[in-house]
Parts: sequence; C-alpha cells; structure tokens
Amino acid sequence: MIPGRSMPSEPSVLDWVRSVLRGRPVPIPEGPQPPAAAAPEIAVARRPAEPRAVPTLRIGAAQIRVPGVLLSFLIVQAGLEAWSPRSEAPVPWLVVLVLASSLLGWSLVRGDLPLGEVGESAGARAESPVRASLLLGGAILSLATFLLSGGNTFRLSTVLAWSASVFLLLLGFWDGPSFLSRAWTRISTWVGRRRVDLSVDGWMLAAWGVLGLAAVFRFYRLEQVPLDMWSDHAEKLLDVMDVLAGKASIFFLRNTGREPIQFYLAAATARWLGTGLTFLTLKLGIAVVGWLTLPFVYLFAREFGGRRVALAAMFLAGIAFWPNSLARTGLRFSLLPFFAAPMLFFLVRGLRAQRRNDLLLAGLCLGLGLYGYSPARILPFVLVAGVGVYLIHREARGRRAQAAAWLAAAGLILLAVLVPLIHAALTFPDPFLSRTLTRLTSAEQPLPGPALSILVGNIWNALKMFNWDSGDIWVVTLSDRPLFDWVTGAFFLIGAAVVVTRYVRHRLWMDLLLLVSIPILMAPSILALAFPNENPAPNRASGALAPAFTLAAIGAVAALDGLRRAWPGRTGAILAAGAALLLGAQAASNNARMMFETFPARFRERAWNTLDAGRVIRGFAESIGSYATAHVVPFPHWMDTRLVGFQAGRPGSDFAWPADQLEALTGEAGAQLFLVHVADVETMERLRALFPTGTATRFLSGVEGRDFWIYFVPPRGQVE
Repeated sequence: MIPGRSMPSEPSVLDWVRSVLRGRPVPIPEGPQPPAAAAPEIAVARRPAEPRAVPTLRIGAAQIRVPGVLLSFLIVQAGLEAWSPRSEAPVPWLVVLVLASSLLGWSLVRGDLPLGEVGESAGARAESPVRASLLLGGAILSLATFLLSGGNTFRLSTVLAWSASVFLLLLGFWDGPSFLSRAWTRISTWVGRRRVDLSVDGWMLAAWGVLGLAAVFRFYRLEQVPLDMWSDHAEKLLDVMDVLAGKASIFFLRNTGREPIQFYLAAATARWLGTGLTFLTLKLGIAVVGWLTLPFVYLFAREFGGRRVALAAMFLAGIAFWPNSLARTGLRFSLLPFFAAPMLFFLVRGLRAQRRNDLLLAGLCLGLGLYGYSPARILPFVLVAGVGVYLIHREARGRRAQAAAWLAAAGLILLAVLVPLIHAALTFPDPFLSRTLTRLTSAEQPLPGPALSILVGNIWNALKMFNWDSGDIWVVTLSDRPLFDWVTGAFFLIGAAVVVTRYVRHRLWMDLLLLVSIPILMAPSILALAFPNENPAPNRASGALAPAFTLAAIGAVAALDGLRRAWPGRTGAILAAGAALLLGAQAASNNARMMFETFPARFRERAWNTLDAGRVIRGFAESIGSYATAHVVPFPHWMDTRLVGFQAGRPGSDFAWPADQLEALTGEAGAQLFLVHVADVETMERLRALFPTGTATRFLSGVEGRDFWIYFVPPRGQVE
C-alpha cells in the first residue's frame, strides 16, 4: 500500500441506489497493487531477448452484460409468445423475465446502455399579440356555422362558414407572420429565381426506403387480406351509398351512430377510382390513411431520441402487425392514430420549443380527429394531461401562465372545428353518446362486478396487450398472442426501462408524458367496464400507437448503442450494424408471417364466407337465372344477407327470404336458387317438399364450418 493513501472500500447497496439517481456508475475498486519492482542495475553483458508474449483476448463485464440483456429479453419474449396453454401462467418465463430485468437494471446502473437525449427545451421568447378583429370574425362565423348545421347536414354554406371560422381563428392566434404571407414570400422568391434546389442524402434515402417497405406491408394483397366482410361493413357501405346519393350527413345515425370522415373518403374512392361499393373501396382509403400516419410517428419519436430513434420507430410501426391489421379492415380504426400522432407531435414540440403555433395545430388535429373514430374522444384529455405534466416540472418555471393561455387558445380552435358535430350531438344525444355510455356504464347491461375492481383488471389486461395477450377482437388481432412480435416486444420492454431510468435521473417532463400517454390513450379500451371481455381492444387503443413504437425504438437504439460502446472501434460498429440488420430482418419476417399467413387463416375461421355466396348468386344470375330469383334463407348467427348483395355486385340488395315464406315462391316460373345453412335441416326438407324437381349441392368452402347448401330449382317445364 502506498503510504498516505487509503484503499477504496467495497461499494454498498446504498451507493448503488445513489448511482442510479446521480446517473453515474459506481467505480469498481481496484485490488491491492503489488509494490513496484526495483530498477535493475545496468549490466555490462547483454541480456538474452525474452520471448514475445502472445496477446490474449480480454472480455470486459460490459461485453457480457449488454449482449446478455438483449438476448435474455429476446428469449423471454419469444417464450411468452409461444407459451401454451394461455390459461396457465407462464411461470418459467416470468422467472427468466425477472432475471433479465435484473441484468438490465445492472447494465443501466453501470452505464452500459446509453439513455439517449430528448429534444433540448427552448428558452422563453417574445410573442406577437393576438389579432382581436380576426378572432371576432372567427367567433361570428362559428355562430353562423352552428345555425347553418341544422338538419344534421353539411351544406355548401355550412362548409364555407365553418372553414372560414377556423381559418380566421388560426390567423388571429398565430404567432408571427401568418402562414399565408410566408407562403407568398416563398412562392415569390421561387418565381424570381426560377430554380428548384433538391438535395438528397443517405438519411433521406433510408427514410424513404422505410416508407416504401411499409407500403408493401400496407398494400400487398390488400384485396385478399382479409377476404370477407362482416356486418359492420354492410352498415358502412349503406352509409357510403347515402353519400353518393347526395345525403351529406354530419353524424351518421345508422348502427348506433358514426362519425363522418370515412364515409366521405370511401365515396371519393368509389367515384374517383371506380372501385364501386366494395370491400376494396373501404380498405383503400383507410390503408392510405394508415400509411400516411408513419411520417408523424417519425416526427414524434424524433423529439425523444433524435433521428435514429425516429427511423427505428417508423420502421417498427411500418412493418408491425398491429397498425397493418387496423389499416386493412376497411373500418375507421386507423383514423384514430392518423390524428393522434400529429396532435402528440405538435403538443410535445410546441411545449419543448416554446411555439404557440404548434399548440394551435394540436387543437386543429384533435378537432378533426373527433370526426373520425369515436375513441378519439379521449384526445382532449390527452392534450390537457400533456400540458399538465409540463406545468408540474421545472422546465415550466416562469412559463406556466403562458402554457395555460396556449392550451386555452388550442381549446378555442378545437371548439371551432367541432361546431357542426356539437350541433349534431345536441340534436341526437342518444346515438351520439350510445357507444360510450353502453361500455362505461350499465346503460345496456349491469356491470359484472365492482367498478373499481373491473377498472384495475382492465388496466392490467390492457397493458399486457403488447407482450402477452392482445385479446379476442379477432378482426384486428391474433387471439392468445401478444400484439408485438417477439423482437419488437423485447425492444418495448427495454425502452420502457430506459425511459423510466432517464426520468428518475433527470426528471424531464417529456419522459413522463411518454410513459403516461400510453395508458391514457388506451382508456377507450380500458373503460369498457360493462363489457370487460372487449378489453384489450387494439382498435380502441390505437391512439397509443405512436408512443408505444417510440418506446420500442428507444429500446432498440439503446441496446444497439450499448453493443457498439462495449466493443470500441470498428468491432463494435460492425457488431451493432450486424445486430440491427439481423433483428430488423427477423422483425419484418415475424410480422409478415403474422399478417399474410396466420391472420388470413384465422380470419377465415371466424368470418362468414359472404364472398363465396355472392359469387354463387352472381354466377346463377348471369347464366340461367336472375338476381330476383336468388335467395338466402336466414339462419341464427349466420352470414349477413345484406353483405351477400354487395359481394354479388348488387349494392343495397338483401337476398334474405325467410323459411316460413317459401310457399309464396311456388308459383315462380323461372329458375330459382336457395342458399341454406348446412345445419338447417328443416329448411332443406321444406324445399324438397315444395320444389321436388330441385337438386341440392353442398358448397365446400375449404374452411371447417363454412359450407352451405345450394338448392337449385330449374325453370318450370324443364325436363330433368
């Protein structure tokens, strides 16, 4: 021991806890060093050369911990995904998860995994005053919009007054030169130069490459995956028919009430692309909306970790089964993340960069989102919660009044956007509130237990949707499987731990908002207190898409950066790049298999094959018979006969003919066709008795339980 210096003591448990809060790893004490050897005396004779030591490979603790963390979470998530039966708790994998979490905690304490950085908060700056005259004009036009929204109808005058009111309010609150003047300046500059400057770098090419890959996942085999419609689609197509017929409703009352955006989007698709009133028409618009959400996922994630996290989030969201299944249903599900992602981005950037205009745009996106999908009604609470999280942190010192004023301005923009919908809600309060009240309260059926107990259980079931069980909403998920594939699921868990650690150390409001936004955005699923079996519902929880994939991207970048740092130099870079390519390819393969193999097979087992029925009727009508003499005999819990009409190319036709009215068809001289459920023995016997010249053929669908009888009656007088 060197005199005058004491040996460092072994770190205690308290030292480890303090190290987490300080963000500095506890140094590993060095053992006692041997005393330095005395310098040898200079000898006259030359000493023989010593043999050169063979270099040895030294592996540090970080080089074991970092790969261990990544591999252990990948193994755990793969094990959870494959566990069967699902009714039994996966105790072995939970034990491994605890061990993996302990290793992750150790790595975070030692600083093996970089925590990344959120966007830097901007300082306070002067704001331009609001323009009172424009605000007054906007308020007057909002009142006019309300008065012109009578009859639950969008008229030209309604739309003009509505658009002008929102526009004037935006201009009135806009900070700095208006976007119109800036746009005019840019156009004038471009006209004067008459030159377009384009620059493309590697990062832009990577981003466009990810969007291209996502387009493959969104649009490949769109017409076949999924194949058949269900009853909700009949309601939607009937509403689209109303739009094409000139009925411009603000709130569509069919099927307990629906917001309007999808119906106008589908009507435009049918008219401009010539796809008609088909399943493909409903799919196309929603699939495009789902794809256009990805740039806002990128922008939102960039606020929490830079462009590498942003690119990773867009990649994972682009290939993931969850958003792709939502986009392919042809229903309104993708409209929620389409508006929630930009709202979240503008909210976060506005508070971080101290930009009032971003809060105004957040209010605009929120208002438009409420015309898309009913669960978007949670978004106002998210906006308020986001500002509230900001206000309780140190970054808001001296700016709290300003942030509250911005929130109020965003609220006024929101109200201006909602004026027509507010009028419709006041006119038809029961349909407008029906879906919410029947899920949240005992309006439709009594709660199956104490409300608090159901709520706690629903929260737990919703949060485990990502990594364990995504529920049984078979039209958008795979029963008894997690929503994320095992690669994305592992990154999600790592990312959650990284963000929690980052918040504990730095107390940044953005990290807390990222964490709490997920359960808040999942509230439309969690609050199904009267129907807890409907939770988790990935469609109602889809507003959490951008924050969830941001967490997964943070975990991916932290793990890969940890690999690169554990092996300094070229070795670490090659190892991290190889792991990124391997895991990215594996995630894409996992999700492609889920989307294009497992999902179509399971979907066909649950959906009724109305497409087969429609093709049979069309073949009959275009050959020996007619649409008027083709019938489907209804049977409990069988196919929706209205869908058969759409599938047969006869929109709006209902081919149902009740079994107790078959006698009325005995006088028909032309050929007749009857489709009958395979288990409906009574109807088949009645058909044989009423039409003895008929023949029965069993249609084999190739899916168990989806066969049906085809009973063909030849024209009267035809020789058999």
